Amino acid sequence: MQTPIRIPRTDQTRVRAPRVPFDLEVRSKTIGTSADYSFSTEDVSRSGLLLLWEKDGRMPFIVNTLIEMVIDPDASCLDQPVMCLGKVVRREHADGGNGTTTRLGIQIVQWDHHDQNLWEGCLSQLEQRFGVDSVAKSA
Repeated sequence: MQTPIRIPRTDQTRVRAPRVPFDLEVRSKTIGTSADYSFSTEDVSRSGLLLLWEKDGRMPFIVNTLIEMVIDPDASCLDQPVMCLGKVVRREHADGGNGTTTRLGIQIVQWDHHDQNLWEGCLSQLEQRFGVDSVAKSA
């Protein structure tokens, strides 16, 4: 497996919630389409995900795109897949020695109560493991 290209975060003041590094698969698509895309997470927080697209070719999502997401679709890390609706709030692109990497900042905008409880339970465990304060930073 190739080492991912690291793109430095340009604006730390935009971070809305503490982030923890966690590698999960996320499948997503735009609302109403059948085309499915697979991403991995670089880090996660209570307010969203930082997704990595490490493929050559056209990146399907632009800023402000609403996407349907299934986090951990095979339930390899979580007890079951978590479904939610997200919005692309940031898109960064870099070419490097290992190929092309695009990072997408995704803000979670909607999910049902059960999926939200699953996600927050997982994040609580991760925050404890990494010693992260779970109180969101004020903007």
